[in-house]
Amino acid sequence: MRDENKLMAFPTPSPNRRSECDRFSDGYGWGQISFLVCCPRFIGLLILLLLPACETVIEIDPPEYDPELSISSNFTPDSIWSAIITQTVPVGSLRDTPDPLVSNATVRVYQGESLIDRLIYDLDRGEYVSAQGLRPRANIPYRMVVDAPGFRSASAMSTAPLPPDIADVEIGRLSDIPNVFGETEYQVDFRLPNRPGLNYYSFFILIEYPEVGPSDSPYGPNYAYMSHDSRRWYCNFTDVLNPVEVAVGDDYGCAIGALSDRNVDEPTLDFEIKFDLSEELGESLDQGLLLVVLALSPEFVEYQASIEEQWDFDGFGQPVNLYTNIEGGRGIFAGYSGAYHILGIPKFGDE
Repeated sequence: MRDENKLMAFPTPSPNRRSECDRFSDGYGWGQISFLVCCPRFIGLLILLLLPACETVIEIDPPEYDPELSISSNFTPDSIWSAIITQTVPVGSLRDTPDPLVSNATVRVYQGESLIDRLIYDLDRGEYVSAQGLRPRANIPYRMVVDAPGFRSASAMSTAPLPPDIADVEIGRLSDIPNVFGETEYQVDFRLPNRPGLNYYSFFILIEYPEVGPSDSPYGPNYAYMSHDSRRWYCNFTDVLNPVEVAVGDDYGCAIGALSDRNVDEPTLDFEIKFDLSEELGESLDQGLLLVVLALSPEFVEYQASIEEQWDFDGFGQPVNLYTNIEGGRGIFAGYSGAYHILGIPKFGDE
């Protein structure tokens, strides 16, 4: 996961290297010419300063906007069916929209052509939940259909993959002496079976147990940041969809690892994950850590990758649209499954 708090480094002129403008200047006034030749940015600035003096304001009436339904439902076999239904709002009109939540929608879930559940609106939660307390099952395609007065019908399909089979989990200390920051390096080893077809996974290590089930989302912010020292996985979903040659160590600390089994011929996917943990914190955690591995649908990965691209958007060029698999609307309907393993923290002197 990329660190949004990283500072962008800007190059600074070297005192031991002459600039291109210096090469054109001989101390006899030619530097003024070289200033115009080598620094066209200042000409552009002058143009921008002069343009307001001759600008003409043209009022353009925007076209009429028809709002659409937006569905937000990431479903898992560990939780009952739920969805948040809102309406899309044109740019600049959010303050004029009393409440984007749509509370009078009809939300249905189908397995094939069979209606299996209706979701009712929970006023306290602000979302639709299963009226019967039903949960989705893994490896079964589902379709959600949403209808509301004044909107087009919206629908989408997705499947929650089978939960990952986490095997051969081990944790060990890589050093007995904490570093200058008072942290000790640990390593977690585990493996996953290489299932047929193209599969997507993510994994992370939680320092504290989540308040809800081990596969519910969100999990909270208490991640152990992992060292990216393997080419088997990435720190973001964008690189998973568009694999690139990422040098080991390009990402210093990753809260979440992501990968696919594309081009993997071995029968298992083996991992050796290193992370640092405060010695004081490690001694105080009686319950240990939690290794969480998620099996993700393609729709889930596409949506997360588009969010990352929006994070990286610098304001120049074409804005990035969020991925959607909703027909007749916006949003995301995507399945995932989770598995976890409790990690006991090795104490100093443990064999």
